[in-house]
Formats: sequence, C-alpha cells, structure tokens
Amino acid sequence: MNEKWKKLGVLFFLFSIPALMFIYPNLNSPYRGVHTFVTNIDKSIPFIKAFVIPYAAWVGYITISLIYLCLKDHKLAFKTILVFDLGLLICFIIYYFYQTEGPIRPVLIGHDFLSKTLEYIYGIDHPFNSFPSIHAMSSYLLIRAIRNCSWINKWHRWIVGCFSTSIILATMFIKQHAILDVLVAILLVECLFNGLELLYRWVLLQNHSLKEVAKKPSSFSA
Repeated sequence: MNEKWKKLGVLFFLFSIPALMFIYPNLNSPYRGVHTFVTNIDKSIPFIKAFVIPYAAWVGYITISLIYLCLKDHKLAFKTILVFDLGLLICFIIYYFYQTEGPIRPVLIGHDFLSKTLEYIYGIDHPFNSFPSIHAMSSYLLIRAIRNCSWINKWHRWIVGCFSTSIILATMFIKQHAILDVLVAILLVECLFNGLELLYRWVLLQNHSLKEVAKKPSSFSA
C-alpha cells in the first residue's frame, strides 16, 4: 500500500479517540457509589494554580503530537493510538465498576485568568473518573512512544518529556487526581505498550516461520 494512504488511514484511526471519549461524561457521576485513594501525602501536596495552564493545554498538545506522529511514523502512530484506545476502554470499565473521587478541591478566590480557567475546568470536569488518570495516561504514553524512536531528536524528546511531565504534575497540583491515579496510569501504559510489542514480535515470528515452511520443497515433489 502507498505510504500516503497508510498515513491517511492512521489519521482516520485517530478519530477513534474522540469517538471513545463520548463515553466519558456518562460515567462522570457518583451515582454508582464512590471510593477514594486520597492519602495524607496527597493532602500535603500544595495547590499551585499556575499548573492549570499545562492541564488546560492537554487536548491541544495530545492532538498535535499524535497528528505529527501519524505523518512521521504511521506504524508507531498506529501502535500509540491503539494503546490509547485500549487504555481508555480499561479506564472506562474501572470507572463504571469502581468509581473514585479525587482530592478535595480548594475554594477559588479571585477573578484572575488562572482562577477563571480553573473554575471553568472544575465546572466541566466533575471530581470523579479519577482512577486511573486519563490525563496522566495519555501524557506518559507520548513519552513511552518516542522512548526508542531513532528519528526523534533530543530537542523534540526534551519538549515532549517536559510538557507531558508538567501535565502529569498538574493533575496533582490542581487537585484533580491522587498520586495512585497517576502511578497506575503510567503502569497501564507500560503494560499495554510492552504487551503490544510482544504480540507484534510473535506475529512476525509466526509469519517468518510460515514463509520458511513455504520455501521448503514438498516431500511429494518429483
């Protein structure tokens, strides 16, 4: 298949992420019972309003990064989007059967830009669907995707590392998630990404074995 069509196909596959996210609002409620993983360590983490900036930039950052990945390396992009989709489905299943609530949100005082932005985020994103954190999962996924990528230069790697890390930290500093929400999100990405790589290698090995068998002359041949 032509490289252009492969890239186009992966770009269409990218739409699976916003399609799945339509499920999210239906799960973001306390009606099925609420649990919490908030610890004293979470309570001791300071509230830093400035971290609302990377948190609010999450959608744009993830979208631009994935589109760029689709155009540069369609195989890696496909794997990354597939891990994203599988991660979302696992998160949604957990949200449905074991709904959790994040740390207690602070009372916002002031009418400055940061306070208004945070007020808007608190208004559209209820304090549920916390474990695991989708923000942390998707942000760490970009770090994991380019970890062994040869065509990424050190500056791109540094930008992705810094921006993704700032979003992950923001989930805790603006009191959206507990530490365990973040740690499990990272573990989920590692399990899914490594699992897909093992499956990919196994499929390649099977295909290679079949080709070797096909090359051998038949015992019934003259």
